[in-house]
Amino acid sequence: MLQLRLPQLKRLFLLALTAAMVGIGLSGCGRGGQDQVTIRFWNGFTGPDGRTMLAMVRKFNEENPDVRVVMQRMAWNTYYNKLFVAGLGGRAPELFVLQTDAFTRFQRADFIQPLNAFIEGEYGLDMSDFDDNVIETVLHNGEYFAIPLDAYILGMYYNRDLFRRAGIVDEYGEPLAPTTREDFLLAARRIRDLGRTELGDTWGFVFAELFNNLYGIATQFGAEFFSEDGREVTINAPENVAAVEFALSLIQEHRVAPPIEAMDSWIGFRQGRVGMVFQGIYMMPDLERQQTLDFGAAPIPTFGPQRGTWMGSHNLCMSVGLDEREAEAAWRFMRFLSDNSLDWAEGGQVPVRKSLRETERFQEMYAQSQFAKQLEYAQYVPANVFVFEYLEQYNLALERALRARTTPQQALDEAAANIREIMRRYGITPREDDAT
Repeated sequence: MLQLRLPQLKRLFLLALTAAMVGIGLSGCGRGGQDQVTIRFWNGFTGPDGRTMLAMVRKFNEENPDVRVVMQRMAWNTYYNKLFVAGLGGRAPELFVLQTDAFTRFQRADFIQPLNAFIEGEYGLDMSDFDDNVIETVLHNGEYFAIPLDAYILGMYYNRDLFRRAGIVDEYGEPLAPTTREDFLLAARRIRDLGRTELGDTWGFVFAELFNNLYGIATQFGAEFFSEDGREVTINAPENVAAVEFALSLIQEHRVAPPIEAMDSWIGFRQGRVGMVFQGIYMMPDLERQQTLDFGAAPIPTFGPQRGTWMGSHNLCMSVGLDEREAEAAWRFMRFLSDNSLDWAEGGQVPVRKSLRETERFQEMYAQSQFAKQLEYAQYVPANVFVFEYLEQYNLALERALRARTTPQQALDEAAANIREIMRRYGITPREDDAT
């Protein structure tokens, strides 16, 4: 029986092989064919967002058999150094992600391909569908150097159970998220007065990440870090000092927040003994997995004379030096990610395409749609070639001020002096030097 079947199997194999060759065509551009284009895609999505992106990569590869996207993830704290070295050595990936605050460094190093030809081409994008304050960060001298994928915005998470216990509810008994400084302080005091739990003290508020918490507050006071031309350091201006003084008052004067070294703030919130915390939308999946926590989401309250908060974005960038087929394949993938960014939003992001945010699907994303209300006035930190160095100085100043090791004014004065030294190392003359 086996010998009788072998010729049949051979014929079937030859027929299948012939059909496959006809389907592929002489160019061999099908999946795994010789002309399949491979696109290396680097990013720092090492958390739950990485699983979301991997699913999107797989979907694209299935729908585009002539392109193979290979994703490589690495931790953000090492990512940019590796990416920059790869760019210097001519070994950069075809496609990579840059956060907005890191964008200027790579754009000025000529590592990024301008995208106008693709945007204006047959398979282009309507750039008016992007928010102005988002798209302007990747627009230089009339050329677009990236496609923003999202906005990860700082907002407020609050414990609905603690709000109910503290009587912070509306006429229907539903927890009422504060929107003003007065409402915030009232809620924080009432929750603080609930006393201890078996896990420790109950706090009205905790500082999560100092940098984005304080920058979010500082935007409400009209704070700026640099002059418009970038040569004058204003990080120690009265507006910035006022923001840090308000933050310190939550610990020392109002006593609704613990000293910053007293507890792990995010764990404390997840444990149910913190009323409010400011965190990025990207932390939402962390809370959704904790079924015992009844949390709400809302814009951060307004503490200063204007609304404001911090945000960042992930931007899709194409490397310079690609041949025509590589560039076309990379653009197709970029366009795919942008068009399908509601899938990305499901993992804890806010899409920056207006048309997508207007869909019923997005409006059903509870936390994302709440945080998105802030997008029109949310602000990025100033981007420049020494962004990582000056943010380190800002963080050190916040640590010293909120630990009461020095005054907010002294801490920011020292940061300003150190930032001027950093500028000089980069060959930038601070305006202060003009008078000497």
